[in-house]
Amino acid sequence: MSADAKLILLFSLLPLTACTLGAEDAVTFPTYNEGEASFPSSVSVPPVFSGDGNYGLVASGDTLYHMELRHARIHGKTAAGGEITALAVGTGLQTFAVYADQLLRIDGFAVTASCELTGLGVAMTVCGNNPVVLLEDGSLALYNGADLTLSGSHTPEIPGITCIQGFPGIVSTGYADGTMISLSLPSFSEIAVEKLNGSLIFMADAGQENLIFSTDAWNEVAVCSPADLVIQVMFTFPETPASAASDSEVSCVYAVCPSAGIQVCLANGEIAWRTNEFGGNPFIVLSDDCEQALVTTGNSVTLLLK
Repeated sequence: MSADAKLILLFSLLPLTACTLGAEDAVTFPTYNEGEASFPSSVSVPPVFSGDGNYGLVASGDTLYHMELRHARIHGKTAAGGEITALAVGTGLQTFAVYADQLLRIDGFAVTASCELTGLGVAMTVCGNNPVVLLEDGSLALYNGADLTLSGSHTPEIPGITCIQGFPGIVSTGYADGTMISLSLPSFSEIAVEKLNGSLIFMADAGQENLIFSTDAWNEVAVCSPADLVIQVMFTFPETPASAASDSEVSCVYAVCPSAGIQVCLANGEIAWRTNEFGGNPFIVLSDDCEQALVTTGNSVTLLLK
């Protein structure tokens, strides 16, 4: 059976059934319908929403699948040339992908530009429409989103970057020793530094003005501006989150708690929704308006639509 034939796409619009932990934990938020897609191999990087919001992009092995959300169909796919290790979206239908030492720009379904990195790419983010790649040696490389020419590079004074997150003109970096540094682009000049307890586990954006993150010493997800790294508010969970996502208004935070499932904390501190049905450590991404979420476990992607 071909890989195409093995691609199973189910969209049943059934009510989401969550594993509640007791009568006091009844599921009241969000009111989602559920659809599921299975892919030929494991989804090893978080999926993303395309810039126009109509597609969910899922990297499975060496192929990028373009899932049209409202009708739950695979509208197209893009062969990358090797296993995709990082994925990020630019403007419109533009997407950037990394495999091995290659950076690709994808417009719609087609690869329209590519370049060779100076080493293996281990993570990537987009700043405005310009990709920043974290290389295996711990350095950062900035590329022009239009033609993928190298626009700048940076070797940190201290080693151990564990996560990066981009914003227009800024890239924020998190280190194993708890240091956070925001750098102005394209110069990579330092604009803010913060030292935290523990090691940075993840960083994510909540719109273009909010950075969310956590360390292995906390059971909170913190929110700050990438321009100053001053914590504005913290969302508390029963254990250290492995990852989290939020809407652009930071009205709620979806946190992946490895032994307590996905939990949604509202701005007032209420845990409004929780479920264990996706396993211990899924990927989750959330649209800016909270209307859509993608949850990945193994080779399965669950689409949640309000």
